[in-house]
Amino acid sequence: MESKNKVLVGLFVGGCLVLFGVGLFLIGSANQLFTKSFHVYADFAKITGIQNGSKVRVAGMDAGTVIRIDVPPRPETKFRVHFRLAEKLHPIVRADSMASIQTDGLLGNKYLQVAAGTSDAPVAAADSMIPSTEPFDWGDLMDEISSAVKQVNGVLTAVKEQLSSTLTEVENVVRSVNVVVKDATPAVKGIVESAHKITGSLNEIIDGVQAGEGTMGALFKDKELYASVRRSAEKTEQTIENVREATASVKKITAKVDESDIVPEVQRTVANLQRITLQVKDAVDKFQSASGEGGVGENLQRTLADAHEAMSDLADNTEALKHNFFFRGFFKRRGFYDLGSITTREYLSKGFAKGFKQHRIWLESAELFSLDSKGIQVLSPAGKRRLDEVIAEVMTLPRNGPLIVEGFAGEGTDAQRYLVSRRRSSRVQTYIIDRFRLRPTYVGIVARGAEPVAPGSAVNKEGIAIVSYYKE
Repeated sequence: MESKNKVLVGLFVGGCLVLFGVGLFLIGSANQLFTKSFHVYADFAKITGIQNGSKVRVAGMDAGTVIRIDVPPRPETKFRVHFRLAEKLHPIVRADSMASIQTDGLLGNKYLQVAAGTSDAPVAAADSMIPSTEPFDWGDLMDEISSAVKQVNGVLTAVKEQLSSTLTEVENVVRSVNVVVKDATPAVKGIVESAHKITGSLNEIIDGVQAGEGTMGALFKDKELYASVRRSAEKTEQTIENVREATASVKKITAKVDESDIVPEVQRTVANLQRITLQVKDAVDKFQSASGEGGVGENLQRTLADAHEAMSDLADNTEALKHNFFFRGFFKRRGFYDLGSITTREYLSKGFAKGFKQHRIWLESAELFSLDSKGIQVLSPAGKRRLDEVIAEVMTLPRNGPLIVEGFAGEGTDAQRYLVSRRRSSRVQTYIIDRFRLRPTYVGIVARGAEPVAPGSAVNKEGIAIVSYYKE
C-alpha cells in the first residue's frame, strides 16, 4: 500500500513538472523567448502605458517585447525604451523605421508599433536607436480644441466690431455718391445737347459731299475718274482675248502631238510591259507546278518539319540528361532545372532554390508602366530608370542563384489576372536581360495573379516583385 502511494505521489509530481514545463514553454513562445532576436531602442517624451513585457509589433505582426525602460535623469530628456525583435523581421527593420505607441482598439492595451522601413535605408544595426513619434493623447487633443474654441470666439468678436464699422462706412459712401450724382446731373445734360449738335453738323457734311462740294464731293463728281475706270475695263477685256489666243495655241500643239509617232510609241511600251508581266506569271506557275508532288515546295516543307522534329527530340534528350544520375547534382545544387517551364506551384514549393537566401524588392505597377496609344501597358521611361536602380542594387549580391520576376494583378477574371501579371513580368524580364546582359537561363518569370496586400485584405497587389536568390 505504501509503495502504491509513493507511485501516485511520483506521478502527481511528474505531472505537475510536465504541466509547469508546458506552461513555461507556452509563455516563452508567446513572448518569443526561444526565437533568435536582436535589440534596438527608441526615445519617447511620454510612454503612456508602455511597461516591461509590453508587446512589440513590426508592420502589424507580433515581433517581440519591451525588455527595459530607462527613466530620464533630467526633465528635458526622454524615456528610453529598449525592446527585442525577432531576427526573421530584421530585413524590414531599417534605420528609418518609425516606432510609435499604439492602442488595441479604443480601450485596449498599449503596445509598441515599428513600421517597415524603405529599401533606400540600411538595415537597423543591433543595439541601435530608431526614430520615434510621440503617442496620441486625448487630453492634449481636448486642450487644443478648447484653445481653438477660445481663439474662434476672439476672432468672431473682432469680426463683429469690424463688420459694424464697415457697414457704417458703406452707408457714408452711399450718401456721398448721391451727392455726386446730383451735382453731375447738369453737366450730363450739357454733354447730351452737344452730341445733338455734332449729329446735325455731320448731316450737313454728308449733304455737301452728295452735292459735289469740297474735296470729297469733287472726287465723287470727277469725270476723269470715270474715264480712268473705263480704260481699266478695256484693258481687262484685252487680257481675256490674250488668254483665248493662248488656248488656241495649246490646241494646235495637241493636234501636232496626235499627228506625230509619240502616241504609238507609248502604246508599244505598254504592250511590252504586258508581255513581260505574262512571262513572269508563267514562270511563277511553272515553279508552283514544280513544287507539287515531290517538287521544291514539298521538299522545303518536309525539311522544315524534320528540323522541328529534330529540335523537339533534342529538347527531350536534354531534359532527360538533366535528370541523369551523373548530371542532376548540378541542377539540384543550383536549385532548379528549367526556369522557362516552372509553374507557380513548383516555384512556391519548399524544394525551389533550397538553401538559398532571398532578397525581395516590390515595385508598384503605377511607377513602372504606362498605356500606349492602343491602351496596352508598356514600360515607361520612369519605370525603366526605377528598374535600373533595383537591378544595380541586386548586382551587389552574389550572383550564384536564380533571379525571379513575379507578376501580380488583382482586377478582372482569373484568366485576365493571370495574363496581365504574366505580361508585366515578361516585359520586365526582357528589359533587364537586354539592359544588363543577364543569362536568360537564370532569369525566370512567375505569374502570381491575385495576391492580397495583407492577410485578410480585400485589396490585391498591382505590380511586380524582383526576387534574387543567392548564397553567401
